[in-house]
Amino acid sequence: MQDQANPEGGPSSPKQRAVRERVERGIYRRRTAAGQTRYEIAYLDSDGKQRWKTEATLRDARLRRAELVTRIGRGERVAPSNVSVAAFADSWLARQESRLRPTTHTLYATYLRLHVKPRLGHRRLQSVTVDDVASLIGEMQRGVRYVERDDRVVPVTGKPFAPWTIRGVLVVLGRVFGAAVRDGTIPANPVRRLEKGERPQVERRGFPELDREAIGLLIGATPPRYRALVAVSVLTGLRQGEALGLRWDDVDVKAGVLRVRRQLDRRGELVEPKTTAAKRDVPIPPSLSRMLAAHRLASLHSAGSDFVFASERGGPMHHRNIVRRGLEKALAMAQLPHLSWHDLRHVAASYLIAEGASVAYLSRLLGHATPAITLSTYAHVYARVEHDDRTRDQMEAAFGDVLATRKPS
Repeated sequence: MQDQANPEGGPSSPKQRAVRERVERGIYRRRTAAGQTRYEIAYLDSDGKQRWKTEATLRDARLRRAELVTRIGRGERVAPSNVSVAAFADSWLARQESRLRPTTHTLYATYLRLHVKPRLGHRRLQSVTVDDVASLIGEMQRGVRYVERDDRVVPVTGKPFAPWTIRGVLVVLGRVFGAAVRDGTIPANPVRRLEKGERPQVERRGFPELDREAIGLLIGATPPRYRALVAVSVLTGLRQGEALGLRWDDVDVKAGVLRVRRQLDRRGELVEPKTTAAKRDVPIPPSLSRMLAAHRLASLHSAGSDFVFASERGGPMHHRNIVRRGLEKALAMAQLPHLSWHDLRHVAASYLIAEGASVAYLSRLLGHATPAITLSTYAHVYARVEHDDRTRDQMEAAFGDVLATRKPS
């Protein structure tokens, strides 16, 4: 498709006038030098300039003209733009800095720098199609990545990217194109036009589960410096940043409550929780209250404003240290399968579900924005627990008497 300017609103030369004829309002038929027939649409863009667009068939021309008339009628901006994907993405990301959490902003910038710009950054925003987006997905699935060599960015092939990574890139790219649609730079978001089969198939990883004995082994095997932190995380399901952000003023051992009001980000700064629902009071059992009381007595930093889980200098513990020196050593000592720190949250949730916690109550404990998030995350756990109990009851009702009265042969 071509876009031409014609300030006079009609054929711009005698030669063109000889080969172009009006088909209907706003649509002209023209024969090219090669003898092919093309259909041209005449319209005024958002700046009042006469524009021409060329389509291969009359049907396409009618559809395109109807689309343009509709968009202009809605007050959308319809005008050619030479802005590149890279330039628009940078501008969009700069506008998001005050709206996104620092870690999210950094992640988006990384996705754009490593995956979007090397592939699409030089392209005009208006020229990117759904096929271009599908090609980006295909490259990432084949393990193609771009690296800087001798002041040039060159493609190399390695391990295929995980579906979750590709999905993250699509989220950012979709938001960039969505902003372009909103301000009228492009008519449609090509990411939204992907077919289901073109999107990466993300398989949900099964949540790890530890029984009562395994949880006890894990806590007991944790080095003393990190034992209370692991216990809080695996029993309450607090997020890593929420646990590291606790201060002694947030701990009420008499009432058996942890008050989550702030969380620690990856830069070591206390920030507001992600959602209003994340500010919550989390109940703890008396045994954990006693452990925290003992932890406070043994700590060099026990003032109300001090961190519950403090470094030797009194600052918050580092997220990498608690994994390497705490959790990983505990797992090895207890001979338990690998768990990430976030897996401790899933262990807590699964155990609470097994003990009968409702969706609404679990949502409040975990600090989810809505119970719908809790249900979508743990629906399979609820279903399994419910069906397991029901199956046991049904089997007992059907065969309990038979097994009880049957004599061994």
